[in-house]
This record gives sequence, C-alpha cells and structure tokens, in this order.
Amino acid sequence: MGKIETLNFYISNCDLENQSVFDHQDLINEITMTYHSEISNLEYGLSPKFIDDYIDDESVDPIHDLKVLKLKLENHRDNLMHEDQKRAEELKILELKSQITINNNNHNTNNSNSSASAVATITINQTMKNINELPEGILSREESVDLKELIHSIDEMISEKDNEGAKSKISKVLCTIGNKGFDLFVAVAPYLIQAATTVQATT
Repeated sequence: MGKIETLNFYISNCDLENQSVFDHQDLINEITMTYHSEISNLEYGLSPKFIDDYIDDESVDPIHDLKVLKLKLENHRDNLMHEDQKRAEELKILELKSQITINNNNHNTNNSNSSASAVATITINQTMKNINELPEGILSREESVDLKELIHSIDEMISEKDNEGAKSKISKVLCTIGNKGFDLFVAVAPYLIQAATTVQATT
C-alpha cells in the first residue's frame, strides 16, 4: 500500500465508534507510533497517554482522540496529495520541454549531439507512456511520480555530461524496479539501456 492508501485505511478506521475502548486504544497507539515522526504535534490535543486503567480514567476520551487524529490524518493526506499533484504538473512540463527538444533537433540533423539527444528524448517519452500504462497495483501514485523524476534526472545529467551522476541514478532506478516485477522492467529497461549506452560512449 502507498502512503495515501495507508492514510485512507487509518482515516476510515477512525470512524468505527462501535469498537471497544481497548480497540480504540490499540488504534490510537498504532496511529501515533506510525505517524509520530511524520506529522508534527500529532499527539497535541489527545488524552493523557500511558494510563494503566484506560477505561476508568475520566480524562481519557478515545472517541475524541480518534476524531482529533482523523482530522490530522486527513490534513496530512491532503498535503501529500497536493505535493503529488504539484510534482505531476512539473513532470508534465518536463515532458512538454522534451517534446520541444525533439522538434528542435529534427531541424538540425547535421549535429550528431542533437540527434543523439532526440533519440534519448523519444525514449523518455515512450518510457513515461509505458509507466502510465502499467497494470494497476504495480506502482502507487507516489512511486510512479518518484520513478518518473528519477528518469528525467538521468536525462538531465546525460545532457550535462555528468556521467557519474547518471550512473548513480541508473543504479537507483534498477534497485527501484528490481522487486516490482516483469511488467515494470519491460516498461523501463529500454530507456535504461539507451541511457547506459550513452554514458558508456562518453566516458
């Protein structure tokens, strides 16, 4: 499960008011342990913690605590989704710039560097399409965005002749796709081969 899916899971569980107090306490503890370092002031506004007799202490209100946690989880989810959307829009801009590069390079076929760049850019655009067309469940939305950003960063490093940086990013992509199955490997491998070949030729 990706981050958004996990947040939605906990948010939906915060609505289960018919559970026992002990179930509530377990859920509260699980949420606070999971997101303590990710959401600032997560425990602010909650009942006192680590009380031996959770039921008899009147200062403890698990239903209230779950409502507070739900609001904080929803806010955190909305922030993550906003960041994902922002990154997705930035990727679209990069893809548009790549397409412009192709068109410009097609008018300068005598320049070997431009021709090589056009081939690499076409490979990137096809790779982005391949990633978008992957079966559901192979990558979460944030994993897909992260992978696309890595691929674009490889292209930028190759353009800047930062071969060591490109090699490092290629290795990182290989690690990322290594345990995600055959479909993802097929979607990304042609670009990685193209990029590795370009780096090797200019090293």
